Amino acid sequence: MNTSKLLKLCVGLLTTLFILLIIYSICSYFIKINNAKNVFDEIENDEASLSEYIVYGTHLNLKGSINLSNENIKNITLCLNTKGTDNAKEVKLNYNKTASGIEFYTSDLINEGIDLEDLKIDMYYIFVKVEYLDGTNKLYSIKNNTEYDDIEYYSITKNNKNNKMNIKFSVQNIEDRKINYMFIDVSGVKKLPKDVYDIVIDPGHGGGDTGAEYGGYREADLALKCAKQVKKELEDLGFKVKITRDGTEGDEYNTKTVYNEDGRVNVTGASRAKYVFSIHLNSIDKPNSQSGVEIYAPTRMNLSFAKSLAGNIVKYANTSYSDLDVIYKVDDGVYVRAFTEEGIKKSTNEAIKKGYEPYHITENTPYLYMLRETGGIATGAYVDGRRGGYGKNLYCNSNIGLEAYLIEMGYINNNTDLDNMLNNQEGYVKGIVTAIKEKILGDDD
Repeated sequence: MNTSKLLKLCVGLLTTLFILLIIYSICSYFIKINNAKNVFDEIENDEASLSEYIVYGTHLNLKGSINLSNENIKNITLCLNTKGTDNAKEVKLNYNKTASGIEFYTSDLINEGIDLEDLKIDMYYIFVKVEYLDGTNKLYSIKNNTEYDDIEYYSITKNNKNNKMNIKFSVQNIEDRKINYMFIDVSGVKKLPKDVYDIVIDPGHGGGDTGAEYGGYREADLALKCAKQVKKELEDLGFKVKITRDGTEGDEYNTKTVYNEDGRVNVTGASRAKYVFSIHLNSIDKPNSQSGVEIYAPTRMNLSFAKSLAGNIVKYANTSYSDLDVIYKVDDGVYVRAFTEEGIKKSTNEAIKKGYEPYHITENTPYLYMLRETGGIATGAYVDGRRGGYGKNLYCNSNIGLEAYLIEMGYINNNTDLDNMLNNQEGYVKGIVTAIKEKILGDDD
């Protein structure tokens, strides 16, 4: 056989194999769906109606309602049922009784709910289970009544492995019944897609925005130097890390360009990462009057990770918690700053003066934009382009957001803090990286 015929034969075999693989994948998917029929055997005719559907960081949060008249309810849970495996899970739901039935939700906190990182490779069918006082249970399928469609989620890289999760809604026809339902299809992937990251590191300021300055040093430069080292060490642990700027940006990069397509807000949103850490240095009007570490988090958060970030930086950088005494201090080194009534009035008045419709801001809306605008609807992002000359957050109305923290390592105009940050950068880096490693990998030095 000559070379030309052999080449044609090989190409033909490879093409056939490729087609067979596609057919196998399609058949496997529909087999999974069809095998679900017995999962629906005991489903009630009524459906739960989903009104909120959000992934924030690594957690999925749901809110919905069921039209129930029975008052003898003992408990309500969210069931993630599987077929023939031990991977099924139940998540306790919070609920309130209303005049029309039951309203349920996974959590009051945006970084709690269904931990997607805990799901193993399998097909999970999601139902609401209502347990009654007489010991009986009823299962309800879930219909999506939100404006949001399916979500594609990739797990954080661990041991060079990732899972892909398709969070979807479909319809199952069984005899004369049409059942709307929700499911999560979890499969393994060899690596993350090119545009998907685990973590974003955001060095504060940059370009024409130097940030705070003191003693010949600039916040933007020191934050970038630390951020690059954090990025390197996280990558050494196997994480895929995106940095929002690298120091090559010119003077045109400033406070007015953060909502440009290549600005820090949209770069972060496009990353499809799970966490973003914005690194800064603090300052105060009176030099040397304030010092120490401050970690800022959005509202409605479980703050255990924020406390860990603060504690590890204090430990490894041999520094202290800030004693900044303000109403939004919630723990040692941990701060949750939201808009005040005065701040909301100021924003409204500015909008009226400049001729655009005021933003929807409440006293739960995070004040710091890198915490608010990177979380989509979970954190009340609102910069949608209505304010002229101020850009647009392309992910403002997204139901997928990053879990965000802003790290103030210390005060640049405190001589002790500045000296420590200049000569002990590795301590700050180790504190940040250790907290992240403990949170994501479960490692504890």
